[in-house]
Amino acid sequence: MKSELSAELDFLLTRYLENKCTEEEKNRLFMLLGDLRFDNISKEELLTDLSGMDDDGSDIYRTDLEEIYKRIETEIAIREIRAGESGMLPAGMKLRKIIVRSIYAAALVLIAFFTGAIVTRHNELKNVKLTAVTDSFTMIKAPFGSKSEITLSDGTEIILNAGSSVTYNNSYSITNRDLILEGEAYFKVAENKTIPLIVYAGNLYIRATGTEFNVKAYSEDGIIETTLIKGEVEISQKSDRNKENVLVLKPNQKAIYARQDDQLTLERKKEMEPQALEDAKSIAGNMMVSLKTDVEQVTAWTKNRLIIRSENLESLCTKLQRKYNVTFVFRDEEIKKHRFSGILLDETFSQVMDVIMLTAPVSYEMEGRTVYLFARNQAEKK
Repeated sequence: MKSELSAELDFLLTRYLENKCTEEEKNRLFMLLGDLRFDNISKEELLTDLSGMDDDGSDIYRTDLEEIYKRIETEIAIREIRAGESGMLPAGMKLRKIIVRSIYAAALVLIAFFTGAIVTRHNELKNVKLTAVTDSFTMIKAPFGSKSEITLSDGTEIILNAGSSVTYNNSYSITNRDLILEGEAYFKVAENKTIPLIVYAGNLYIRATGTEFNVKAYSEDGIIETTLIKGEVEISQKSDRNKENVLVLKPNQKAIYARQDDQLTLERKKEMEPQALEDAKSIAGNMMVSLKTDVEQVTAWTKNRLIIRSENLESLCTKLQRKYNVTFVFRDEEIKKHRFSGILLDETFSQVMDVIMLTAPVSYEMEGRTVYLFARNQAEKK
């Protein structure tokens, strides 16, 4: 028999899934999910609980359970980000074990199409997937294998790289210009000194009033890179509530921020492009600035190009996965260290792999969209 609290949780989840929750009920639901009494509830247990709520056979409960979980996860994370700026997070609304702390991981699986009037009326879109994350927030996502172009209601232009997304609320350009980024995007910000545009990327706030810049913030990457093309941007950390350490970036400069443990460890530095370190200036333990950045290389993806300069195979394959919508599996660890340089234009995936095989002792086999990489001598023994 379920406890009174568990029964209340079931009731509120049902109301939430049917979009019948009042604001007070939503707050209560999210507080319960963060309550210490539910601290031992795992994601799997919640999904099991959700799946057990379909006894009446209603179509509403045949919705993909993983998407339901991500929907809840995303809304709580968005609320935490918004509340974090003012330090006014309601008591009990804490992102414990049940909630992954990064909204960006939450965003990855929300890929349903959304064509509501509130989006189509205000935004000009090209090659995107739209998701109604909640009643108040909308996500725009670029599928793996392609980039997407967006013009928001304020005139701001965004190019999303493959597998990237931006999330914003329905007050965008009215009371705020806040965007949550997962992945990589190029921003051409419409000027508005009254309402600055703020990009939330990982633990960073990137503030602009009218400028052009590129942010690379894939959740699986160890670092976040912000490259300024024109104008000026201010970068601060979420943990810096008083904005005491604001970094002002100038054109052709790149800010490099380490995610893990807020420190630029040796392993994190190895993930950076070699030229980014040659003239880098350390700002703090977790932030560096490259004073002379190759902007052409950083933004080449917006023109369907990929400029590679002394990049190891492991790092290159990460980019190719997104560009061609494939998954690489390394059968031999030593081949990850082979380095490559060159420019990829509109080559097909097979053409790219042919070049890799000509340049390094590497062979591959493909099953569906999974690519298995071998050292050539090992492949010949098979």
